[in-house]
Amino acid sequence: MLGVVTRRRTSFFVTGWACLFIGCCGCLTAVRAGGGVVFEFADRRTNHFAGREATVGTIVRGGAVEGAVVWVLSIGNRSLARGTAGVRHGGREPTRTDIVLAFPEGREGIVVEAVLTALLVDAKGNKLGEAATPVRIFPKDPFAGRRRWLENRTIVVLDPVGKTAAAFESCGVPFTLVPADVEFGSIRARLLVIGEGMSWADQPRLAQDVALLAARGVNVICLAPREGSMPLPGMSDVPGEVVAKSLGMRRADVVAEIDKRLDDRDWSVAGPTVIARFAVSAEGEAVFARAGEGPEGWPWLEAGFARRETDPPEGKVICCGLGIVTHLGRNSGRPVSFRRPARTTRRKRAP
Repeated sequence: MLGVVTRRRTSFFVTGWACLFIGCCGCLTAVRAGGGVVFEFADRRTNHFAGREATVGTIVRGGAVEGAVVWVLSIGNRSLARGTAGVRHGGREPTRTDIVLAFPEGREGIVVEAVLTALLVDAKGNKLGEAATPVRIFPKDPFAGRRRWLENRTIVVLDPVGKTAAAFESCGVPFTLVPADVEFGSIRARLLVIGEGMSWADQPRLAQDVALLAARGVNVICLAPREGSMPLPGMSDVPGEVVAKSLGMRRADVVAEIDKRLDDRDWSVAGPTVIARFAVSAEGEAVFARAGEGPEGWPWLEAGFARRETDPPEGKVICCGLGIVTHLGRNSGRPVSFRRPARTTRRKRAP
């Protein structure tokens, strides 16, 4: 049975992260009723995890209301949970009312597709507004049943900051950790992950090194760098060690192309989903990508590389500005400890 508590408060924190690996893209509905009252959900987050508590907020705007939010969480015609929370809206500032859901552990590998429907009623029970949002409850372990697949990725992590390696450990992702001064030519992997929060300025050869790796068939993901700029090799007609076959930039909705169920916004009220953006500019014959926290630029940059102009692209370099590691494990405003039994995390350290 799904345990549920309703609570009214002015601020909230919800569990965030895993939205590149798990989640969904949902839509919200809102109703404007007589008297200028608007009732809607507070954000567009629809991804939730089994075995955790989730807070879903509702907002009342417009004319004064004294009544209740009556809600039900259902799958088809079957009700999983229901409840009521009192509302007193003075008609000035928006009033928030939270619904707190405590999800059970669930079954490994099973995603529960549900709908949360909320009604705003006055003291006499008259409906003033209605809102509905998808709720997808993902397994507690996002990689259930995919451990062998992960091991076959032969993931290598370069993480001077240390947060990404800790996050991978907490999720049981097998990887090999390499030092910041690693000789890139010695890396033997199918995927290189460059940890979140690193400054590109600290790695002046990074661009050339990762382009060479990609031309060799290694895919590279650079997670939300803190700052800096780097040249994009192979962008000109001047012969070089690698050739850039493609270059593209995307908004955060690229997440939905990975999996249509993924949320691409509202991961957590503790901070924005996008924490870094990339701007591309030319200086002479060189093309540069600049990373920063400002509003200018794109949160996703993707380039494909090959060894020769006539070759198809062998591998890709993706710069991702979404704060995957930053939001990992956020629950009720407190970071979750990255501790997990050692037997579940096959972490290796390169010699």
